[in-house]
Amino acid sequence: MILTEFNQELYEKNVREDGYLEGQADKAIEAAENLLKENISPEIIARCTGLPLEKVQELAEKISVDA
Repeated sequence: MILTEFNQELYEKNVREDGYLEGQADKAIEAAENLLKENISPEIIARCTGLPLEKVQELAEKISVDA
């Protein structure tokens, strides 16, 4: 398949959206790490940040190993 039409504006919009979503995920992880350090339960953190419980538990294990 040959690319016959390229929409630069649509491409740039998608790149910005992807970057925004990545930034949101990074902020959620940062918040989860901070809350774990304050001894908030992983279940509550998952509910409040929108992160999967498995991810929060993974972060909790990482923090406990680093401590």
